[in-house]
Amino acid sequence: MRESPYVRSLPYQLLPVLGVALVLAVLGPFGTYERMALVQRLAQFGIIGALSWIQVVLLAAWFGTIEPIDRWPVAGRMTLVGLLAAIPSTFEVIAVHSWLVRPIPLSLAPKLYPENAFLTVVVSVMIGLFVEQRLRARADAERERVAALPVPRAESDQPAPAPPDFLRRIPPALGRDLLALEMEDHYLRIHTALGSDLVLMRLRDALAELPPERGRQVHRSWWVAEGAVASVDRSAGRLLLVLRNGLQVPVSKTYRDSVRDAGWVGP
Repeated sequence: MRESPYVRSLPYQLLPVLGVALVLAVLGPFGTYERMALVQRLAQFGIIGALSWIQVVLLAAWFGTIEPIDRWPVAGRMTLVGLLAAIPSTFEVIAVHSWLVRPIPLSLAPKLYPENAFLTVVVSVMIGLFVEQRLRARADAERERVAALPVPRAESDQPAPAPPDFLRRIPPALGRDLLALEMEDHYLRIHTALGSDLVLMRLRDALAELPPERGRQVHRSWWVAEGAVASVDRSAGRLLLVLRNGLQVPVSKTYRDSVRDAGWVGP
């Protein structure tokens, strides 16, 4: 979850979130202008804003690991995040208001939820669109970097057959001995014999750039290169591929027959 773009962009989200909390404190929506002093409003919207922000980010990062939901349009996905985050946030509003002004009975939570959910959804969608814009900008920069790489030449000075496009994405320090690919939310972790690193890419997009003979998918989140498997571990009722660098890769039931057909494991 720590590799989620929502978590990684937390420092960039801080100022906009503080700005929204400050604006709400000054405007005093939902009757807070009449019932609370400015200092109290600053405290309430600051505390509730910070708590809601963290809840939205954690939920968004978690949903990023659930592929069917992760495929939703960002506005729809983040609306759901905001609606769910507003549930604990409503009780936080009651607790903070009871501390700063006067006690509020918990029985008012259903009445407070719609107002709180409206703000939480707006902030959630704004965060989602902000993160999506950053991802698109980085993806465009990566495409430009790959397109600018020189085409390898053979000894005869004739252009050599171009390697799979994906291999051009591997950082030079990792070499070209590709062992496996691991999906981590919007990122892809490249494992080679020399180490690993993250690139901004989806696993399914990487597989489209790799020819089928280079390896096969063994799990929803894993692809393993041909010749990378050193041994097989069947302990604890799970099937694990142990790669040449010691990395253990799970094989899901969906891909087990395909792995057997490839001769990577016994019957």
